[in-house]
Amino acid sequence: MSVADYFGLDDPESLLMNDARAGWLRWCAEDPDLAVVDDLTDLRAWTWRAESEAKGRVFGRLAEVAQTEDAARAALVWLLLPGAINLADGLRDLTADIDGLVAGQLWIEVARSHLHSPYGLAKAVLNSTRRAVLAELGVGSHGRQRDRAWSQTVLLDRFEDQAVQLEPERVDPYDELVEVLDAALRDNAVGCIDIWLLHELAVAAQDADAPMRRGRCGLTSPALVDQIARRRPEAARTLRRWLGSAVDQLAAYVDCWQDDARLGQWRADHPHRLPTEKELLETERVYDELLTSRGQGPGWEPIGTDGVPLVLRASA
Repeated sequence: MSVADYFGLDDPESLLMNDARAGWLRWCAEDPDLAVVDDLTDLRAWTWRAESEAKGRVFGRLAEVAQTEDAARAALVWLLLPGAINLADGLRDLTADIDGLVAGQLWIEVARSHLHSPYGLAKAVLNSTRRAVLAELGVGSHGRQRDRAWSQTVLLDRFEDQAVQLEPERVDPYDELVEVLDAALRDNAVGCIDIWLLHELAVAAQDADAPMRRGRCGLTSPALVDQIARRRPEAARTLRRWLGSAVDQLAAYVDCWQDDARLGQWRADHPHRLPTEKELLETERVYDELLTSRGQGPGWEPIGTDGVPLVLRASA
């Protein structure tokens, strides 16, 4: 079976799909701005060519309705099926029942998709599905975070007074950092330029063996900021204030990241906004710089959960 088989949504005349199509007509009548296509079965193709703002409005409206209506959940699941199938295929070596696990978790994540920003909602739901499935299977840092007590338990064949227990496996700091930055970028805690600056200063701090006890773990040491400022239009003092603000904002976000209520309030207080022309030009400049210097730079870069380097992903 595939993920689609668990829902029966491949058949446009199935019971669940008929409910979703009827619901689409009703929602469009209630909200004319939603009526971008006449039939729900044409909506997936529309999302491939639609602008981010228009697509965000449609996904956001469906996510709101999905809080209470199964038909809206079915509509969102149908839209996300190609991504969910790819997700299951990528995890197929973990368990024979991966399709069922992905399908079940996808329905759960769609039901609470209103907690995500409407912009980038599809990727956010799929990323949440992937993290939850990995946690359910006890794989990697996600599994350890789901049940820290069990992950640190060591089973012994027989009890010995002097038995030495192994140290619990630590969460990979790279995976944890990327997950936090990926979420922070989607929830408007930081921008792509902020992540680029943090990355460049972290690399410079490591190369210079900067002392951790000063300048926000060495990141805002004057010598390092001066080094980065040579490649930036801003003065070193301005750059240092900018970085300090970004670190404070990121710290505030991390503080509420794993508390659903506080995270929901954060998202309400930091709504998505489209980037300004200046920000788009700056993103393009950083992108060009990264491409031209990639062969000379460090051997790593933070890759988001959707496989896109975080420093390349525009805030839109």
